[in-house]
Amino acid sequence: MISEKYGPVFIFLSAFLWSLSGIFTKSVEWNGVCLATLRGIIAFFVALALVKAEKKEIRINKVMALCALCYFAQGILFMCANKYTTAGNATVLQNMSPLYIILMNALINKKPPTKREMIVCAVLFLGVGLAFAGNVGGGAVLGNIFAMLSALFYAGVFFLSKQAGADPIESLLLGNACYLFLIPVMVTDPVVLHTSAREWAFLLFFATFSGIGAWLCFAVGIKYTTALQAGFIALAEPVMAPLWTYIFLHEKISTLSLVGFAIVIITLLVYNVSAIKDHSGQE
Repeated sequence: MISEKYGPVFIFLSAFLWSLSGIFTKSVEWNGVCLATLRGIIAFFVALALVKAEKKEIRINKVMALCALCYFAQGILFMCANKYTTAGNATVLQNMSPLYIILMNALINKKPPTKREMIVCAVLFLGVGLAFAGNVGGGAVLGNIFAMLSALFYAGVFFLSKQAGADPIESLLLGNACYLFLIPVMVTDPVVLHTSAREWAFLLFFATFSGIGAWLCFAVGIKYTTALQAGFIALAEPVMAPLWTYIFLHEKISTLSLVGFAIVIITLLVYNVSAIKDHSGQE
């Protein structure tokens, strides 16, 4: 049995492993859909083994199905974002998810945003706008859009994982089961067909650690942390992701994007710290 004190550790591990996605996607010629499919297929069998080990009977409900859809959509969109824009842009734009969580609380839970949350939303829009504008060459605009859409579904995972009837592991299983339908797309892709044995070894290694390991750590950690606490710890990802691609792939980031990154990360940091303090003060 995992103690609650280890929940944050698992969330941090998931952030670290996710931060490696940029290296994973940019080091091979595969497109984002095929990369997401490979990662999803492996994750499906790992999650299936975990569910069977617990000897649980899967009972699908609306919350689990929606969360599974969010897992699936977020995975594909984020892989595609990394192929078109910088790892820094893809990760930071995806981490605007708290903005969507605030909107979900307002629309679904009928919880109007506070004055502080409205200020946070405005500042996040500014930071995201600068990050977006700092990288618009080539197909970067499309990559930025993919990242922002990925953030919506990423927020959905956080939001739905804390709702009544949620089961992160089973939703992970169902979400990755969707990738089975994309196997024909992957195995008929010309680039995939000409992948060398060395590239396959690299792909399988990173697919396992940057994808499967990350989501499994998240699925375990989210059970023992609040959505806000998990979001706070996950901020380590946008800090680490551009660092890895800069060190290993020499990928550079524009000054304007860096300013946007700083605004987004600092805003989320301040917001989460204040939210955690408020929560502690109410206990």
